[in-house]
Amino acid sequence: MSSLPDAIITVILSLLPINTAATTSILSHRWHRLWTAVTRLEFHAEGSTFTTTADHILAQLTAPKLRVFHLSLTSPSELPESDSLESSFREVCRRNVESVFIDVRCSFYEEFFYVPVCLFNSVVILDLGLVGKLKFDFADDQIGGLVLPNLKKLSLNYLLDVPFWLGNLIRCCPRLEDLDLVFILDVVESEIADSVNICALNLKLLKIDLEFVGQTQHINISIDAPQLEYLNLRDCTSFYNFVRSPTRLVRTCIDLIKEERYLEDEDDMDWLPSGDYLRHMSKFIGGMCSVSSLDLKLDSDTNIFTHLSSVGDGFLPVFRNLTNFEMTLDGIGLNGWKDLILSLQCFPNLKHLEVNMEGNPPMDLNHWSAPGSVPDCLVSKMKTIQIRGLIGIDDDLKLLAYILSNAVVLNELCLDVCMMDDSKDLLWKERKFCMSLFKLPRSSSTCEVAFSGRSATTSSSAFEDEYLTCQMYLAD
Repeated sequence: MSSLPDAIITVILSLLPINTAATTSILSHRWHRLWTAVTRLEFHAEGSTFTTTADHILAQLTAPKLRVFHLSLTSPSELPESDSLESSFREVCRRNVESVFIDVRCSFYEEFFYVPVCLFNSVVILDLGLVGKLKFDFADDQIGGLVLPNLKKLSLNYLLDVPFWLGNLIRCCPRLEDLDLVFILDVVESEIADSVNICALNLKLLKIDLEFVGQTQHINISIDAPQLEYLNLRDCTSFYNFVRSPTRLVRTCIDLIKEERYLEDEDDMDWLPSGDYLRHMSKFIGGMCSVSSLDLKLDSDTNIFTHLSSVGDGFLPVFRNLTNFEMTLDGIGLNGWKDLILSLQCFPNLKHLEVNMEGNPPMDLNHWSAPGSVPDCLVSKMKTIQIRGLIGIDDDLKLLAYILSNAVVLNELCLDVCMMDDSKDLLWKERKFCMSLFKLPRSSSTCEVAFSGRSATTSSSAFEDEYLTCQMYLAD
């Protein structure tokens, strides 16, 4: 390596953690100061030694521009006073750093990282990522000075507050294209704003993951992002709305499944969504008509399908671009299928449907009732259907009979069946289910039905003259 030019060696050293790069100084007189020209600074530090170590390293660096600053920090409660900490980070920003990533490892419940304000006041930073339990202690005059005119990507994971100035921060990033916000909120310990306005005219990707660890509080979140292409939300408590419908939206994932703790917390029963919440979120999802791929996760309390076809006083949203639809029905059972089938009229060009049935709903929720009409997409567009989580009951067969008898152009129906039976008769019961399944009439002459169970896999092509060939799973 010593035969390489200094510039190339510096590039190689920049890819190494700073302590490794610095040890090369012992190789020879020529290598003694090569590491000081690195343009990427990655190092690990404890809170008690961070400022001393960082100041020592930064004082020796000679590159006029620090392209990347990557810090892994442990024991943030041992960090020095805020003035000293702010001074160290100001020195980092003074190096015209373009990408900042800080990963804070907190060991205790009450341990968190106070974010230095200087990180939100830079005309150079393009990518800012903060991971850890994040807190802010900004004075009013500091909040007014927030400015990141060239920032394109912002990740804040995990916010312990919903600060009232969050919307102001986002507006201070006019070139923002990628926003990732993860909240872990305690209604007692956290500062929680009633509303958040996300106004980002160049935003293309938005992810919001919001979870309460105590009692819940409803937050109104408005989104004004006309260039939005990808949206990912995991939040079962907030009210969302679009200021302007995002006409460029391509892929969306909306997770409205409540946390398991809500099922056990009697003090939080007021969280259970009202009809107003379901209608509101139905209208919000109805505003995503431009998507071509939709992933929707619902449970029995957030089943918006009962409202989707009547959004806006009878207005029916039409997703003309949607060809791929992935659904999760958690604890809803077969009862949710009728609402799902009725809602398919909103997706006239749907070709690929995937439904994941999770949870263990009571048997009274596992009754199939055929709707009075058949959606056009099921008849003339649907090419593949994949269903996971069936339990092999007679009502499952009634649902599958409805699908197969109406899906004229269907090419493939894939089933993942988990029968609630641990006896030695499981294989026989799966065989019986498959025999009934493969005998069902099919409107599509090209449709193949694939079955995957707990003890065997097979398909309709392996069923002939009452004989069924399958691949068996043998226990060790």
